Amino acid sequence: MDQGNNVSRPAVLNNISETQLQELESQFEQQDTEGWERLREEYGWTVEDAEEVWNWFGIRPMGQR
Repeated sequence: MDQGNNVSRPAVLNNISETQLQELESQFEQQDTEGWERLREEYGWTVEDAEEVWNWFGIRPMGQR
């Protein structure tokens, strides 16, 4: 089995709605770091949580949510 394609979804994403996930995805795709920081604060995430999610968006398999 190819472990390189097995990207773990960050646990903090289990606590947000599909709409919020779409909002994050949009901010990532636009590389809008100011908007991302605003959402991080709204969601009550630590900087580390936000970085983990940002990095996950960059390496996740196409279409994974």
